[in-house]
Amino acid sequence: MAILALDQGTSATKALIVGDDGQVIASASAPLEISHSQVGASTAKAEDMWQSIITAAKAAIDSDGFKKSKQKISAVGLANQGESILAWDKKTGTALSEVIIWQDSRSSEYCTKRQDKSDLVLSKSGLAIDPYFVAPKILWLKEFLPNLSSQAVITTTDTWLISRLTGAYVTDRATASRTLLFDLHTKDWSQELANIWQLDIANLPTLINNNQIIGEINHPDLLFLKNIPLAAAIVDQPAALLAEECFTQGSAKCTFGTGAFLLVNIGDKPKISKNGLATSLAWQINLKSTVSSAYYLDGQVFTAATAIAWLVDNQFITNANQIDSLPDADSVITAPGFAGYGAPLWKPNAKAAIAGLGLHHTKSHIARSVVNGIAAQVADLLTAITQDGVSVSTLKVDGGLTQSNTLMQMVADLAQIDVELYPHPDATAIGVANLATLAINPTLTLADLKPASKGAKNFSPKWSTDQANNYLKQWRKLQLVTSDLT
Repeated sequence: MAILALDQGTSATKALIVGDDGQVIASASAPLEISHSQVGASTAKAEDMWQSIITAAKAAIDSDGFKKSKQKISAVGLANQGESILAWDKKTGTALSEVIIWQDSRSSEYCTKRQDKSDLVLSKSGLAIDPYFVAPKILWLKEFLPNLSSQAVITTTDTWLISRLTGAYVTDRATASRTLLFDLHTKDWSQELANIWQLDIANLPTLINNNQIIGEINHPDLLFLKNIPLAAAIVDQPAALLAEECFTQGSAKCTFGTGAFLLVNIGDKPKISKNGLATSLAWQINLKSTVSSAYYLDGQVFTAATAIAWLVDNQFITNANQIDSLPDADSVITAPGFAGYGAPLWKPNAKAAIAGLGLHHTKSHIARSVVNGIAAQVADLLTAITQDGVSVSTLKVDGGLTQSNTLMQMVADLAQIDVELYPHPDATAIGVANLATLAINPTLTLADLKPASKGAKNFSPKWSTDQANNYLKQWRKLQLVTSDLT
């Protein structure tokens, strides 16, 4: 019995095949091109996203590792980007728009007009009114495409992909909790919240639990998966939270991908942040005769790998591997708000800024200051979590940028916390594979899940508390000065 886990991410779709023993048998990846514009647009072509699913899945299935294992695929799980949307024809599955990526800020005006509803929205949805989330994007796209037919719908990307895979019109509750349309307390769509965005919840997909058999895959592009059940669906970040065994209150992880996303488990009841963090449902899963739920506080660094890509594109460094050979920043400080700021500031139109430059500084000093700025944002989020009364003793980390010892050490230094590297680069895919395993083996519990691999690398603070606080004080001054630049 093997599970095919599909992680449809911002810049690529990853496919992992996880075997009986919890180990990764095979993996593959297919890129997805994202376009950014000066007006805040971040988009991808919908058919490119679909093709990335096909390409990655087929490559994993055709790999020598899977063939040599002599195992068969028993189920498929799907993880999604969470806050990315598109318009599509519900009858034919045809995409009617580009994918509006979570980084897209063009709906910020719609958010500004609704700030008087902030307290209500926060108390019910756990989220700030911000273009990062789904509802304002839906409203913006509806007005951008006024002539959509009666059978057109606008949903998060998971619903479109699941419909193409199985014919079902559904979304999972964890993804729904990122929409501004979902009541955390009832775990259902809220017409009161939808009214704020002039939407009707009758048009929204049916809500499902995260380890639920949705239907059998039956699409001509995926004949090699024909009749295999799609048995799990979840938004990417809580999938990684589950993979990293953050099952108890105060256990936290940060995924360093296109952005950096820090989540901390707060237990089975929602806790609304008083310090600018978002609250969402991590998972609702069927376990034997019960249903188990967990919530989390989270904060976002909108540009992590994309900030490093900016350094490469503008020839500050030649590639990401060069990060660990950079010198000390030598008093240069960067607030890398290239795509604005999420929690705790919620400044979608903010810009990046660099300060402290002298004639003796070089591109390398600036590059290192950008790396430090990413770490500073993560430290800031941990401060907000502490202010909300949640104690975090260790931060588990995953994602491509965790290969940088410099970045991980800087996180430990500025946050004054131990950092534990997850031993596999694809925690999201492993998390959704675990959910699919639970779906087809209903007698299992979370404790029965087998770890993907063993061994981890740890980073402990080398800076003093005073040294970290002094740096963050200067960094926050720069961030605040530039957060309202447009």
